[in-house]
Amino acid sequence: MKQLLVLFLSLCLAGGGKADERLRTYYGMKLAVAGIPVFVPQDPLVRFGQVEAAPKGTWRFNVMPVFGYDSNLNGGVPHDVVDINGLRFTVLEKDRAIGGLEAGVMARVRAEYYLAQGHRLSGALSARYTRALAHDLASQVATANACYHYDAPSWTFAQACVTAGLSKTELSKTQTETARISIGRVFDVGKFPKSFQLGLSKTNGNDADYTQVHANYNVNTARATYAIGLMTRIEGEGHSEDKSAYMQITNSMIGRPVSTVFRYSTSSGGGFLGLQRDERTASVTISVPLTDRLAFDLSYSDTRSPLQYFRKKTFGANFILTKF
Repeated sequence: MKQLLVLFLSLCLAGGGKADERLRTYYGMKLAVAGIPVFVPQDPLVRFGQVEAAPKGTWRFNVMPVFGYDSNLNGGVPHDVVDINGLRFTVLEKDRAIGGLEAGVMARVRAEYYLAQGHRLSGALSARYTRALAHDLASQVATANACYHYDAPSWTFAQACVTAGLSKTELSKTQTETARISIGRVFDVGKFPKSFQLGLSKTNGNDADYTQVHANYNVNTARATYAIGLMTRIEGEGHSEDKSAYMQITNSMIGRPVSTVFRYSTSSGGGFLGLQRDERTASVTISVPLTDRLAFDLSYSDTRSPLQYFRKKTFGANFILTKF
């Protein structure tokens, strides 16, 4: 859960997602061409290949304190007793999940380099370290990614990215490397512009190696931004997600952009004591920038499985000081 939260927060704290920004820029240009007096910032016009870009680079570094609650600080088993094929096993106390408050720090550096009009490189490094307040437990999460972006004046866009992630707790360690390519386009259909994107990814993890196809649809309306995504696995070894769907809704509440993500996934493959794994996970994450300096997120997930060992419910809440 921690690594998912860090990736989600990294997107939220960067402001609107690139899909949102791309659609806002397209709509602003459309209004300007129609003679409506609107201001379209220069930076997104350059980013999305609409104007000439001289070779240049930018970078940004942030350090942010983190405080929150995690229902599984140590990556342990969320059960005291486990039933496996009618046999009951008692989980050792040292292997059981421990929940509690935690505090720490999150650091991130992001960089972009414009090669020419419509051609851009980007990269990011992020790391998070937290310690439990009432237990001698610590956790670390680190991610890195590098991308090449192409944006045509016709609003067709493509990107190729490589990403690596590492998450460690007292009892668990997860490491993944992913390569992904995607292509998309903005469509001027109906009252508001939409974008559609298709992608292919290849991931190698601790005990899994798999390939997935992704599809994403985004639309900005006068009241909210909507994003819908679907994924299916086309090949793989080991335990991994074989299908997933999500919906993200971002709208303004009391003058703040509140983002809610609903996600459902199925996973299979691999085994446990000779038994096949088969899991279903539903989750919801809410992110709220309380002030210009303070952000809050709340998350809950429920995983169901025929094997009790893998059934779990996790809860997390975090405060992050975005300007420090």
